[in-house]
Amino acid sequence: MTLNDKRKTTFLLALQGLGAVFVGIFLAAYLGGLFMTPSTTVLHSEPAFRIPLTIFGITLLVLVLATVILVVFSKKD
Repeated sequence: MTLNDKRKTTFLLALQGLGAVFVGIFLAAYLGGLFMTPSTTVLHSEPAFRIPLTIFGITLLVLVLATVILVVFSKKD
């Protein structure tokens, strides 16, 4: 199971981009909650944040696991 350098680069850039989107949404929810009154507001529970975080988080987890599996199998060759 070998991948050429272009495919590896594309895959890793997609993984990093997805991670950046996930962190961006998470930070927006966290920082948005800090500046709202009352200060006990948690935006992570709002569907506008929860649904994208769930989708991007699951996708990110799957891609990270796929990366680990690809590394393990490529080391055996």
